[in-house]
Amino acid sequence: MDLEYLKKYGKIIGVDEAGRGPLAGPVVVGAILVENEDQLNLLNKISNDSKKMSEKKREEAFKIIIDNFKYSIKLATPEEIDLYNIFSATTLGIKRVLKDFELYDKHIIIDGKNFKLDIKNYECIVKGDLKSKIIGAASILAKVYRDRLMFELDKEFPEYNFQKHKGYPTKEHIEKIKKYGIKDFYRITFKPIRTLLIDNEISFDKNEFNYMRLMKIGIL
Repeated sequence: MDLEYLKKYGKIIGVDEAGRGPLAGPVVVGAILVENEDQLNLLNKISNDSKKMSEKKREEAFKIIIDNFKYSIKLATPEEIDLYNIFSATTLGIKRVLKDFELYDKHIIIDGKNFKLDIKNYECIVKGDLKSKIIGAASILAKVYRDRLMFELDKEFPEYNFQKHKGYPTKEHIEKIKKYGIKDFYRITFKPIRTLLIDNEISFDKNEFNYMRLMKIGIL
């Protein structure tokens, strides 16, 4: 579909996110601009669904993308996720990356569905990262950047083992949460954290959390 879109619209911005499902860390949004067939051919050689690539391959692809394309990477914080919900926080991240581009002469393709933006020249594509190499490249940007953030978090808080699960709700991760409690980089509106907090089964410092976040789950 990419070549067809490129011929039809001239310039394409692909957008994708990483990290909607984890219990900890931000949701990250990546965007990439493709302006000609030469750039598209380069993506055809390197890009794939980021979830299916090895970590080494993703890092290699990430470098090629940032060296050869105009791109943007932004995030929405765990606090924003708790306050606005994950869908709205992801939408916020999308709006942030698009601010780095002039949009009037470009068509924007976004992985997912039902995102509402204050522009007309965009469309949402379900499983877009599998249908478009341009969206797939945006997926790589978001995934690699988020993984790097979680590696840094692991250095500061090694007890949670973020380098292994990246914040996703694995059995091991949930056991770590029960043992060590949570910090402000956790999403307290996400289950099972929400339930564990309400039932007083995990420890946390209220002073680390905006009171509006605590109100979202009925804790004051």
